[in-house]
Amino acid sequence: MSAAWLDGNFVDRAALTIDPADFGFARGVALFELARIYGGIPLHLDDHLQRLAHGAGLLNIAMPRSLPALADAARAVIARNRFAHSALKFYLTAGQCGHEQHTLASCKDFTPHLMILETEMQPQHPDAPSGLDYYRRGQRLKTVPFMRELPMVKSINYMAGFYATREVAGAEWDDILFTHHEGHVTEATRSNLFCVIDGVLCTPGRGMLLGVTRKIVRQLAAQCGIPVQERDLRPADFARASEAFTTGSIAELMPAQRIDDHVFAQTMDAPVFQKLRRAFTAYIQAQCRQAA
Repeated sequence: MSAAWLDGNFVDRAALTIDPADFGFARGVALFELARIYGGIPLHLDDHLQRLAHGAGLLNIAMPRSLPALADAARAVIARNRFAHSALKFYLTAGQCGHEQHTLASCKDFTPHLMILETEMQPQHPDAPSGLDYYRRGQRLKTVPFMRELPMVKSINYMAGFYATREVAGAEWDDILFTHHEGHVTEATRSNLFCVIDGVLCTPGRGMLLGVTRKIVRQLAAQCGIPVQERDLRPADFARASEAFTTGSIAELMPAQRIDDHVFAQTMDAPVFQKLRRAFTAYIQAQCRQAA
């Protein structure tokens, strides 16, 4: 079994437990982060930990360890498991409430818990971790009138996405795109959205989680001379888009085949996607060489 870390101690992953009284289980108050590991090298680990700390601050959950200490613990877990490729996961729960009262606001004396675990991955292709055939086909995305709760926080709460993908969109679609009540599209269930309109790489700028891979892609686009614009995107805008893709730590860059009724002529061969995919692969290789 793989090694994990819980509240300062290394344990077997199978030994990880959570008390049902923990607000992470009983009330769903818990944060989550996932960092991609390439050959033992974590990609942008500090960005993930800073986002974890930011979410903890918004929810008033005390961080049990400093960020440098968590980075050291994460690298120790990676060193113990020695996976060729993996995903490193952090979970920070609100913990047990020492004095639970009649209202959530009056609960106090929490004991937060933080665990780090690692899941081995086996990427199927350097440019298509989830399988080359899937990326060539492209994903089918359906806009839905739902939003994640507190979208600026990466929490364990995937209930809206779980419901919308299964009960609203259905099996015809690979994922959904959340839509803000003001009408603009925000994000997919586990990834950020990009599309190309009139030669400009467009991405939503509000109402969603600011992804780490999204940040990297924006930087790479600037280096490649691709104009980037944060703007509100409404479902009708996709009829003008020449290509689209989503970004996330696991799938990296995933091209779209269609959004609602609009079908894209190209997926992996689309010019902007192709240029950014090559740049992203080169970026990962450079990061690993630098950290080795």
